[in-house]
Amino acid sequence: DVDQALAEQAGGMTRTQVCRKATALVAKADPDGHEQRCHKAKDDRQVGLSALPDGMAKLTWILPAAEAHQLFQQICADAKSLPKDDRTTDQKSSDVLWDRLRGKHTTWNVRTFVTISMETLLGLTNDPGQLAGYGPIAAEAARELAMHGPFRGLLLDEYQQISAISTDTYRPTALMKETSVARAGGTCTAPGCTLPIQEHDHITPWPEGPTEATNLQGLCTWHHHRKHDNYTVTQDSDGTTHWITPAGRHHTTRPMRH
Repeated sequence: DVDQALAEQAGGMTRTQVCRKATALVAKADPDGHEQRCHKAKDDRQVGLSALPDGMAKLTWILPAAEAHQLFQQICADAKSLPKDDRTTDQKSSDVLWDRLRGKHTTWNVRTFVTISMETLLGLTNDPGQLAGYGPIAAEAARELAMHGPFRGLLLDEYQQISAISTDTYRPTALMKETSVARAGGTCTAPGCTLPIQEHDHITPWPEGPTEATNLQGLCTWHHHRKHDNYTVTQDSDGTTHWITPAGRHHTTRPMRH
């Protein structure tokens, strides 16, 4: 079943996307096995240091995906909040992380999104949760994340894709962005990209296109800028997005099925 499902969806995917899709399909087919592997992998968390030339060094940190994504999002937010100067985004990210490690910044103002079925949330099943921008995580980890944030109900359409999200305290514009993140699994919707969503864009440009969830796509910063460099982007009724490059090449992306 996994092989057949992967073969049906792998067309046009990059190697990284195929690996992520295979992981998600295996986790869905064998949730208990996925849970056990996640528990075992957590024991491998560590910090490492290696020397680089010219007075530099590389620090590596292996930690659970949910914690890593929360930290990375906060670093991106901290770097983006800095005034414009001669530093690159990467340099600012390095600087704000160092500031956080020294205790200069202690507030956290980013959200981590996880999609989880009601059955798993209630402990009736162990189906993996979906961490936005990453992929499947163990049911136990998904429940832990869900217990520390507001809940929203997601409505799926006939394609098993998110078509609507329940309302509570957020502004409609924030709600629309949240829906587009959930529809894409938190990953940039440009062809072949696996970076987290950082910005939102109208598929059909405003004012011709409406400002609603089905006309918004989440993109990384690089692809958001590229999209306006003579790229043509359209979307089918089932959520499939078509990108036409300035050279005339045609690429397609499909929203995540839940």
